[in-house]
Amino acid sequence: MSRPNRFTRLAVLAVAGTFALSACGSGDDSSSDSSGGSSSSSGSSSEKAGTQLYFVDGNTANYSEDFDPGTLKGVKATYPGAELGDAFKERLLGVNKNLKDFTYGPESYDATIVTALAAIAADNDSGKAIAQEMANVSGGGEKCTEFKQCADLLADGTDIDYDGVSGPIDLNSTGSPSAATIGIFQYGEDNNYSNLDYVTGEIPDESDVKDNQKVSGGAGNGDGTLTVGTLLPATGDLAFLGPPEFAGVDLAVKEINQGGGVLGKDVKQVKADSGDGSPNIAPSETDKLLRGGADAIIGAASSSVSLSVIDKITGAGVVQVSPANTSTAFDTYADKGLYFRTAPSDVLQGQVMAQTVSSDGFQNIAILARQDSYGEALAQNVRKFYEEAGGKVVSYTLYDANAANYTAEVEEIKGQDPDAIVLIAFDETKKIVPELIKAGLGQNG
Repeated sequence: MSRPNRFTRLAVLAVAGTFALSACGSGDDSSSDSSGGSSSSSGSSSEKAGTQLYFVDGNTANYSEDFDPGTLKGVKATYPGAELGDAFKERLLGVNKNLKDFTYGPESYDATIVTALAAIAADNDSGKAIAQEMANVSGGGEKCTEFKQCADLLADGTDIDYDGVSGPIDLNSTGSPSAATIGIFQYGEDNNYSNLDYVTGEIPDESDVKDNQKVSGGAGNGDGTLTVGTLLPATGDLAFLGPPEFAGVDLAVKEINQGGGVLGKDVKQVKADSGDGSPNIAPSETDKLLRGGADAIIGAASSSVSLSVIDKITGAGVVQVSPANTSTAFDTYADKGLYFRTAPSDVLQGQVMAQTVSSDGFQNIAILARQDSYGEALAQNVRKFYEEAGGKVVSYTLYDANAANYTAEVEEIKGQDPDAIVLIAFDETKKIVPELIKAGLGQNG
């Protein structure tokens, strides 16, 4: 794959503000998370027909079976995650040979590994005990990158700093990564995406952590067996994220048990479907995990779904670790110190998206986002950083994800004649793109 030009890379650095950003281009196709796609620059709106579209992590998927060839050619996208090596992809495929992509698989793997290491460090599998060690095992000690290596160091009394396949982890005072990588991708003729570049940034910690965001009271004693529950999307709007996420947890549990387990016993696993859409099944599925004795729950993928069950989980004294929640709502949520995530908040992706759009030469954009905690938080951050870079948001539209159609929203955008559109969506992208095309706002005219 070709690398972005020097102007683009310098521009990413220039908008950093309170963040430290650095770009590291991908030099060949083997580093992309999906096959296909073109890495040529889309350029400014004057060089092509149609309206330049941008996707985010919620709708960056393989649409090769959903649209006519070329429909999305040139669409750019961002989503969190470091460059993924072929060796880890093969390990995931060893768990599920049918994986089509690997989105949030690494984060799911790391969420499980960090949880297990925290239980070992605490010598206790209770939720509160695990929570108290999550930040300690992910930063500040001797670096290690594999479970067995890290577990052996802990057994020797050594403080560790687990660096995962998704990035350095390094959880901050509210349980979120303090640094992360955002990938920049582009769609090709086959409506599939491939990598253009990766941008790494540091995320400032919260300066005012409330008491209700800290673990309080005694940790209590677990039953001696770490039980990991998964609340991930087997159905719903984010079902396409389910396979790599489940595979990430399954692979971690397999390797943990092969490496000696936790507290001398194999890790157990219980599974549930988060749904991530209608009907709202996450609360009842969470009850199933709690009845199954989960000490930690990996999930959900959707920020809105996590917000619907976080009180139930943390109220039970169970650790919740999401591999994909990016809403800024969790930075200040009263989670009793029991909520963590291995994906960065939308502050970072919003900045990278804003700079990508700006670097491509677009000065007047529209933002079309689903009206929920995920869509609103990311939209707000894209707008904030884009306007700080000197751009103008001519249309800022939130929509009901369950609407029968999106004609009114698309017509509102059309009336403002934007140069580019940032579409912050989930599976409803398959409905919105045809509406954009019908209104003459499609990627390729």
